[in-house]
Amino acid sequence: MLDSPLREAPRNQRASVIPLKQESSMLDWLRLGGRLIARDIHDTDSREDVEVISDFLGVDDGIGDTDYDDDDDVIAEED
Repeated sequence: MLDSPLREAPRNQRASVIPLKQESSMLDWLRLGGRLIARDIHDTDSREDVEVISDFLGVDDGIGDTDYDDDDDVIAEED
């Protein structure tokens, strides 16, 4: 194993830093590997989202119909 990615170094020595390759960037690496996919640029109409949200907010889901305040139900005892 002459070109092993693992090697042993003494604890009392600083670790060696992997040299940075200046000739290529992350984008170049992705592009060369076929992993960078061009994105279709198209404008989305934000009105579509507004209509969907307004439809959702217009629905009566029954939240708030329950009265959890039971203070009115208590009869005060008189002496």
